[in-house]
Amino acid sequence: MEATAHTADSRPATEGRRQLLWSGVLQTSRGPVQCLVLDISSGGARLSVGAVVAPGEAVTLMVAGKGMFRGTIAWAEPGVIGIAFTAARSASAA
Repeated sequence: MEATAHTADSRPATEGRRQLLWSGVLQTSRGPVQCLVLDISSGGARLSVGAVVAPGEAVTLMVAGKGMFRGTIAWAEPGVIGIAFTAARSASAA
């Protein structure tokens, strides 16, 4: 049986989702976690992470030159998580 790809929302992965590789920092309740943004859309993002982050946790994704994205962990698998954005992107602080 083939595994289904997760997305941070219920839309198909191809609808409005851009694949990319941005380096970022995920602010969690336990402190900052280095991450790699694998893809992003207006509703969420899929990240590669080296730490355990639990679904339901409120987080802030910070990407230099792109801004801050507030959201909630929608799903988590070993090394990969999905964030559902809960607010519009904030501009980066210079």
